[in-house]
Amino acid sequence: MKSKEKKKKSLLRRIIKWTSISLLTLIIIVVTIPIIFKDEIKEMVIDEVNTSLNAKLSMGDFDLTFLSTFPNMTIQLNDTKLEGVGKFKGVELANIKQFTAHVGLWSVISGDQVEIDEIHMEEPTFDVRILADGTANYDIVKPDSVKTPQQKEEPSNFKLSLKEYSITKANVKYDDQSSDMFMEIKNLNHSGTGDLTADIVDFATTTTMDHMTFDMDGVSYLTEVKTDVIANILMEFTEKSSKFTLKENEFKLNALTFKVDGFYEMLEGYDNMDLKLNASKATFKDFLSLIPAFYQSGYEKMVTKGNLEMGGEVKGRMDDKNMPGWDLKLNVDNASISYPDLPGKINNIIVKAGSKFKGGSNTDLMTIDVDKFHADFAGNTIDANLKMRNPETDPLLISKIKANVNLATLKKVMPMAEGESYNGKLKADVDINGRMSALDRGDYEAFKAAGTVEVMDMVYATKDLNDKVSIADMILRFSPKNLSLEKLEATTGKSDFEMNGSIDNYMGYMFRDELLKGNFTFNSSNLDLDQLMNLVPASETAPAETAEPAPTSTEPTLIPDNIDFMLNTNIANLRYNGMNIKNVKGAVKMKDEVASLENLTMNTMGGTVGLKGSYDTKDHAKPKIDFAYDLKEIDIHELATNFVTVGKLAPIAKYAKGKISSNLEMKSFLTANLEPIYSSLTGLGDFTTNSLTISGFKPMEKMADELNIKKLSNQTVKDVKAKFSFADGKVTVKPFDVNMGKIKTNISGTTSFEQAIDYDIKMMIPKEEIPAAMIKTVEQAIAKVNSLAPKLDVKTIPDVIPVKVGMGGTVMNPKITNNFKEALLAATGNLKDNMINNVKDAVKDTVKAVIDQKVNEVKEDLNAKKQEILADAQKQADKVKADAKKAADAIRAQADKEAAELMKQAGSNPLKQKGAEVAGKKLKKEAEEKAQKLENEADKKADQIMVTARQKADQVK
Repeated sequence: MKSKEKKKKSLLRRIIKWTSISLLTLIIIVVTIPIIFKDEIKEMVIDEVNTSLNAKLSMGDFDLTFLSTFPNMTIQLNDTKLEGVGKFKGVELANIKQFTAHVGLWSVISGDQVEIDEIHMEEPTFDVRILADGTANYDIVKPDSVKTPQQKEEPSNFKLSLKEYSITKANVKYDDQSSDMFMEIKNLNHSGTGDLTADIVDFATTTTMDHMTFDMDGVSYLTEVKTDVIANILMEFTEKSSKFTLKENEFKLNALTFKVDGFYEMLEGYDNMDLKLNASKATFKDFLSLIPAFYQSGYEKMVTKGNLEMGGEVKGRMDDKNMPGWDLKLNVDNASISYPDLPGKINNIIVKAGSKFKGGSNTDLMTIDVDKFHADFAGNTIDANLKMRNPETDPLLISKIKANVNLATLKKVMPMAEGESYNGKLKADVDINGRMSALDRGDYEAFKAAGTVEVMDMVYATKDLNDKVSIADMILRFSPKNLSLEKLEATTGKSDFEMNGSIDNYMGYMFRDELLKGNFTFNSSNLDLDQLMNLVPASETAPAETAEPAPTSTEPTLIPDNIDFMLNTNIANLRYNGMNIKNVKGAVKMKDEVASLENLTMNTMGGTVGLKGSYDTKDHAKPKIDFAYDLKEIDIHELATNFVTVGKLAPIAKYAKGKISSNLEMKSFLTANLEPIYSSLTGLGDFTTNSLTISGFKPMEKMADELNIKKLSNQTVKDVKAKFSFADGKVTVKPFDVNMGKIKTNISGTTSFEQAIDYDIKMMIPKEEIPAAMIKTVEQAIAKVNSLAPKLDVKTIPDVIPVKVGMGGTVMNPKITNNFKEALLAATGNLKDNMINNVKDAVKDTVKAVIDQKVNEVKEDLNAKKQEILADAQKQADKVKADAKKAADAIRAQADKEAAELMKQAGSNPLKQKGAEVAGKKLKKEAEEKAQKLENEADKKADQIMVTARQKADQVK
């Protein structure tokens, strides 16, 4: 009996023991697997994404754990970036500070698709762009068409089975140039819950945004609106449709709260919808919160009265040809606005507006009406109405605007921002009634467009402007044919200007996006752009370490394709970027997506500047310039200081003082910041100066040191005429003559835009310019030789010695070579060779023979010694390379072996196989890098051995 009890206890003990061991083993596996396979899984994710997308994925730190979310596995990616390629190179579609995904552990263990049931993003930034040609930076999934018929579609290793997701502190930009639409969202927080794997889902979402801005077709519909949304959505999925029905929901834009009832259904080939706006609880004050002028100043104290009726519905089919119908309306009746701290109020506010369309393909049947807009305040009246019909075929526009406003009274009825004030009068009386067809056939009598908008004695001040803006008089006159700016006289700060001109085809531009033509004249006696643009010259900015970096753009500024404008300018005094410019005359033209300078002339930098050229944006991704200038007697130092490109083309300009004249023609593609892409820059030009002083230029200082002629480091050159061209990323200077003091010099060569230099300099150095100590040493040697052997008659140093100088390296780190020593010896008849040659003619044949024999013996011994040094060095170099090759091959072989072992250990488990494959690739990559490093270091060492040997051989004499 005791024996049986002992066996039972023993069995129970073994069960507990092995269960504990198994549990401990499982815990160890759960803890260690993320550590062991961390890098492999990271590489697998990056490979999976980069294989399937036309974009570049990168990420920072990567974490993988089971412990906090068991039985799910948590993947956390930090600093994940998705960067565009091609047209969107450098644009980050997404930059997510932290991305967390919860993954089903059993889906990983089974080796099937990895199921992701939660996604959370913290502090992401999304930058969505659509170019004018329709190319979108989010269209990054590689199309199936890139696969050959023999290739099969490989299923993804990941499957979304979301039940919960969240986005925290997101910033979003959406810029659609093809539709002229822009949206920006700041500090978006959004979350959703519900089982998206089910066919019917009750999905709950909440959204908050600190700021939302929405612009379309040049109209700002929402400006920095605070937004809160609670939306519960019933989602119904079938094989042929997806239907989304809005249940309990609430939308809040600033103070305006409303609901949307109905559904949106996506079917095969078209969408169907029935949505109704319900704003029955909204007040007139709530509606005003959408208008920045009211919401951003004194909104909480505002007192309003009046009735608001706001509603609408969108219903019907939407596809490539059809639009859904809509009925939108806004009615405000007997309303007023007042502030307790202000003496006046805005009374009799009436707004009756709406738009209707029954739906279908004929959008020409839509209507837009503002039957009445009226307001009275402080003795001022504003009245307006608008009616639009047939906007697609033959637009009919009926509109009247009347206003008589004393701008100084605005402060009586509206709170002014700090530093903001208005004075002056605004009068408007405009009456338009007619169809576009009348304008098309030139029947201006059938199209009524008359009236004026006039501003008189207006003074506007705000803290955002440096100075008050004063408009003495502005008259804008309407006619069927054009808008005429008859007069504009204005001043601000130190600047004044007058402007007049006209705009043609304004109705065609408004309704049909047709060509808008304009011709204006701009005159100013003084225009200070630094003050207007709040610019500060570089010399007045804070130290570099405290200065903010200049903002950069990722898209070029485009010239519209439907604008044909000419601006004729005449500016007596202009200040820009610290430069004083006088007598600016010429024209700026915009047409066919090209902006052109036409015969623009000015006096600046001590001389005269003539400019012409074009900025061409027909290729939106790669704008280009075709530019030419004619400079006469310009201060070269000012030119290099104010224009960065000059410093790139001619680095010496920054170290020069004097006046130059130059002609230049160049072409180049541009960056988004309108800087030349130097590799594409081509052109030619010339350069002349009567006198130019150069100091502090490192290549000249280095040349002076190498030639031991200190005068060369600081030079005043006269009567210089040079020609140059640039292509393939460098400037080529054609040979030209210049006098460096008393040294006649010929210079030619190149400067790359990366500041690499390669110049050939031929100098005729007068004897008097050679340092006295050097002259004395050579002359003493000559005198001694001639005294010992008078018949040798070694020549004295000639008056001029031809010297060749090579100038290489970079502007900041020049390398100088020269043949000064050899040229000096050659100029004296070469003391050593001269001595031997003259002895041959002066002594007997026996002496000649002895000298010849000794000379040959010496030469043979020297050559043998040199060859021995080089042969020994070659053996050492070959051995270094061979040893490195052997070690590198061993590293590669070991990596191949370890990779094969990893694949063997992975067995048939797909996840382990993928991990082993990634790990193997990584091992081989690291091994190849080590092997290459060994071989490269060996090559460098071998090369250095041979360089040292050649130097040693050259010293043998």
